[in-house]
Amino acid sequence: MTQALRADAHSTVRTESVAEAFLVLLKDRGVDYFYVGAGTDTAPVIEAYARAASAGLALPEPILIAHENLAIGMAHGFYMVARRPQAVMLHVSVGTANAVCGLFNAIRAQVPLLLAAGRTPWFEHGRTGSRTHEVHWAQEMFDQGAMVRELVKWDYELRDGMQVADVVDRALGVATTEPRGPVYVTLPREVLAQPKDSCPVGHNVPIASSAHPDPSAVQKLARALASAELPVVVCTSSGADPQTVAQLTELADRFGIGVAENRPRYVSFPSSHPLHLGYDMGTVLPQADALLFLETDVPWIPTAMEPRAGAFVALAGSDPLFARYPMRNFASDLCITSNASALLAALIPALEAVGAQRGAQARSLRAQAMSKAVRAGVAERAQRDEARGGAISKLFLSRCLEAVRPRDAIVINEYSAMREQMDFEEAGGFFQLPSSGGLGWGLPAALGAQQAAPGRTVICVLGDGAYLFANPAACHHAAAMHHLPVLTVVFNNEAWEGVQKAATGMYPQGHAAHQARERQAQPLSSLRPVPDFERYCEASGGYGERVTHREDLLPALRRALHAVQAEGRQALLNVIGE
Repeated sequence: MTQALRADAHSTVRTESVAEAFLVLLKDRGVDYFYVGAGTDTAPVIEAYARAASAGLALPEPILIAHENLAIGMAHGFYMVARRPQAVMLHVSVGTANAVCGLFNAIRAQVPLLLAAGRTPWFEHGRTGSRTHEVHWAQEMFDQGAMVRELVKWDYELRDGMQVADVVDRALGVATTEPRGPVYVTLPREVLAQPKDSCPVGHNVPIASSAHPDPSAVQKLARALASAELPVVVCTSSGADPQTVAQLTELADRFGIGVAENRPRYVSFPSSHPLHLGYDMGTVLPQADALLFLETDVPWIPTAMEPRAGAFVALAGSDPLFARYPMRNFASDLCITSNASALLAALIPALEAVGAQRGAQARSLRAQAMSKAVRAGVAERAQRDEARGGAISKLFLSRCLEAVRPRDAIVINEYSAMREQMDFEEAGGFFQLPSSGGLGWGLPAALGAQQAAPGRTVICVLGDGAYLFANPAACHHAAAMHHLPVLTVVFNNEAWEGVQKAATGMYPQGHAAHQARERQAQPLSSLRPVPDFERYCEASGGYGERVTHREDLLPALRRALHAVQAEGRQALLNVIGE
């Protein structure tokens, strides 16, 4: 059984080249934007766009991008919000090399996108598109696709113009079939330049249907949850599918099942729900006697904690074993292959069939008590931080962001926003760095999110290290060029805090830990001196401001939001913190 990206009547469009046909096909198959890092290989593409208006061709909107990781990140961010895969084209081998970090994030986040790259011309002479520059010899590789093969679901080289429709449909079909992910197509310049007088439109792109759970496995899961005193569903990425939020809310309400979010990358459950058990597995695992981990790649850290003895553990997702992870072993009583929505749709009637509603009130009261204790701890930490004062902390920054952000704003978080200090009630309001941790993701993803939701405020929160990795000059240039008024908030403590914590955690009594306690610069983690980040934004016509004191943060956030919302300008706050 298959689905399709479109199902219009079949017809053809007149074209002059394979490059034109390729672009017509992308637009026809639902691709809105074509993110391009141009080079000598894109000459036929440039000619296609130059002719498009006079020829009446409908092509994806070209988005010129000055760095490849930015292009991948924007396509990633657009998909997160719009749920429609986009296309990227980069400059042969060297452009592909710059995009590997972004591809790593996309494959781990199960984000489909079509990455095309030029291929150094095959021929040294005698063909339209053959080699004309010195780089055409040095840039050629024996196997260009090998650079990304481990990070894409499928890769292929377009060998002749007659197969362009088949290649586009195969690429989009594989990318959007679960578990979703990026694909890679190389486009030799000679092939793009080939004459092609027409291409088919209105054809279906075959996409395999979503995985649905084994009924016997669902029954086993339902019995385990129904017989437990404190059953808990733990989510990490199930909220990537927005409809799962309402499904999970119904399950919790009807059967008194608590829900926790483990390093959440999406909104999977309303923050204010009385059965929301917070974000700390150190609180959940010792108490829960039945656990369903839903789209959770790392359910717990074995060196730090494990589920309580005798607890029932189920792992579920479109790829519950995360087969692309070379080593990943977590003991479980049940492992279910199913996308989250299909599993929840089957689990609710299964719970009803085993009589789970009879114990719902008792389960709900236990979960509510745990939820209240968790919320009290969050409030207490905020009060201690408020009383302590001093330099701006991540906790204080997060609370200020929560106070001023529009309720329909989209928050893109690369480390610095603390989720427990912010409330998100609906799907699509919060996105966090993928588990791969490829730095530089946040600001490009925010720009893509702004393209997907031009009527909403997009706030990107990231650390100083992540901001530097994002190629900020290229990002702010793209924001200005493509009219994307994103608010960027950089938490600037002049260090890679994650690197520092890894060292002090591994050697708690070591020299690095001593230096950290004395607030000395750490080897290989201190970034001092850092640039005046606000000037990057100002250089591209945006609003920039440096904030150093707690009492100045809320007014500065309001000024930056005014620049974004009323003036239509990008803005950046360089928040000096600890």
